[in-house]
Amino acid sequence: MNMNDSVLARRYALALYQSAAEAKEEKAVAKEITTAAHALSTTMAAFSHPRVSLEDKKGNLRDALGGKYSKRTLRFLELLIEKKRFSLLPHLAADFGRIYDEGRGVMHASVRTAKDLDEAERRTLEERLSGFIGKTVILDIRVDESLMGGVVVRLGDWTLDGSLKGKLKNLRARLDA
Repeated sequence: MNMNDSVLARRYALALYQSAAEAKEEKAVAKEITTAAHALSTTMAAFSHPRVSLEDKKGNLRDALGGKYSKRTLRFLELLIEKKRFSLLPHLAADFGRIYDEGRGVMHASVRTAKDLDEAERRTLEERLSGFIGKTVILDIRVDESLMGGVVVRLGDWTLDGSLKGKLKNLRARLDA
C-alpha cells in the first residue's frame, strides 16, 4: 500500500467514524467493519475486477455478508465499491479500530522486551504508561532477545528505549563524538 492509499484509508475511516458517532453506533460499526474486512479478505479482487458490473459487485457483497450488517456499514461498503476504493478495506478497518479506541481513551502500545514479562510486571508497565499519557493503555508485548535487557515501548509517535542495546548504542555515540 502506498502513502496515498494509507492517507485515503484513514480519511474514509474517519468519515465513517464521525457518521457512526453522530448516530451513537460507533461500537457496532467498529465490530461490523472489522468482521467484514476479515470475511471478505479472500474475495477482495472480485470487488475490484473491471469486468464485473457495479450492481453485480453490490449483489455479491450483500450475498457474502448475509444481511447481518447495519444499513450504515452496508452502504459504506457499497460506497467503497462505487468509488473503486474497496481494496482499502483492510487498512480502513484497522484505522477505524484505532480511531474508535482513541475516542474511548484507549491507546495501544507496542512493547519489545528482552525476556517474557510476568503478570505483575505487565500490570505495572500498563499502569505507568496509563498514568503517563492519561489514557488506558493496552500492551502488545513481543520478546526480542537482541535487546539483551530492558524494554522498548512505542506508543503512537513516541518511542521509549530502555533496553541495554539502546543504552550501549547511545554510549558508543557519545564516546565517538
